[in-house]
Amino acid sequence: MARLTIPVRLRWSDIDGYQHVNNAKMFTILEEVRIAAFWASTPGDAEFDGGAVAGGGPVAGGGPAGSEATAPEGAATDDGARPGTKVLATGPGSGTNTYIARQEIEYLAPVPYTLRPLPVELWISRLGGASLDVCYEIPGPDGVAARAMTTIVLIDEKSGRPRRMTEAERATWAAFLDAPVQFRRRPDGTDA
Repeated sequence: MARLTIPVRLRWSDIDGYQHVNNAKMFTILEEVRIAAFWASTPGDAEFDGGAVAGGGPVAGGGPAGSEATAPEGAATDDGARPGTKVLATGPGSGTNTYIARQEIEYLAPVPYTLRPLPVELWISRLGGASLDVCYEIPGPDGVAARAMTTIVLIDEKSGRPRRMTEAERATWAAFLDAPVQFRRRPDGTDA
């Protein structure tokens, strides 16, 4: 199935004393990738409001207002996401919050500072009733430097309780279903 590639620019503050991306900063990079790939704009944020998302909300493009509304079908936006993947409206008044239920990352090699954007790949390995698993591969100079998986729970803003995934969300994200990331060590402690 399809995977998304989201370019992420490293900041000097992402680098630690060992001259590579700090392990804690890697989680921030994963967060930025998720936001670029899936989140529609904050309601009322005119700087980022663009075209319509499944369900009628605005789309964020990381560029000028309306930049995604004119993107060709299936074309990537400035932030690497396809316009149709941004189906999750967020922020106060949007009706949905996203909570992280679980995150796992496996470091295979250091990621040094580079001026070139890191092309982070992500895909979805599971669509549940109110949650989804997002998988990632982060490149390094000699191949994959880190693999990760995040379980996201969709939360109803008013009740604070998990909410069911909409049919529009499920239909859009189903195109990005693929096998789960394969970690070298399984959660039970045995090697893969």
